[in-house]
Parts: sequence; structure tokens; C-alpha cells
Amino acid sequence: MRKIKMIAVLAVALAAGCAAAAEPTYESVQACHEKAQASKDPNQVAVCLADELKIVQAEHKDAVERVAVIAKRWDKKTNSRQRWNKLIQAGQSFDAFVRRECEFVRMTTKGNQVKEKNAELACRINYYRMRTDVLETRYLAAEKH
Repeated sequence: MRKIKMIAVLAVALAAGCAAAAEPTYESVQACHEKAQASKDPNQVAVCLADELKIVQAEHKDAVERVAVIAKRWDKKTNSRQRWNKLIQAGQSFDAFVRRECEFVRMTTKGNQVKEKNAELACRINYYRMRTDVLETRYLAAEKH
């Protein structure tokens, strides 16, 4: 019985370790891009871009959540939800803009489907990175002062 428990614990630990290793990091994405560039395989580039998009979207989500805390604090002073609501609406509009703009980029990129998808992924990465920078510079850096 003890062996079965020990094996189960090891299996869970191994599964958790694999799940943690599966999360992309900037280092793993950089290594992926280097490997893809060396192989000149657009399918490998797609994998790298998809991982990079996951990272950038997670950073964007974190920045939005931190700005939402600030907006709620500002709203609390006026007993309203006006700033928080505007932040939510701005985020929804931004997501719709990125989706449409990057679909347009995909459709206007000459090449095969993989190259077109890569252009769309790169577009999404750039816009999410840009908005994260804006949120951090305009709201989060200002809060520190």
C-alpha cells in the first residue's frame, strides 16, 4: 500500500513539474525563435509566436488588473464605477480592434497559410505589448510617484 501511495505522489509531482515546464518563458521563446530561424521552418515560427502571445497576453492581463485596482480606488472616492466601467469598455474595444486589425494583416499578407497566420500572431503580440506599455507608463508608473 505504501508503494502505491509513493508512486501516486511521484506521478503527481512529475505531472506538476511537466505542467510547470510547459508554461512558456521569454527564455524558452527566445530559444524557440533561434531554433526556428536556424531551421527556416515557418511552422516552428508559428509555435514560437503562439508561446510568445501567451506570455504577452498574460502580462497585459496583469497590467489591466492592476490598473483596475487603481480605477476602483479612484471611483471609491466619488462613490461611482465610472472609471472602472470605462476601463472595461476600453479593454473590450481594444480586443475587438486587435482581432480585426490583425485579421486584416493576415488577409493582406502574401504567402501560404502558415506565413499569414504568423503575420497575424506577430501583429497581436505587438499590439498587446504596446497597450501593456501604455498602461504601465500612464497609470502604473504614475501611481508610484
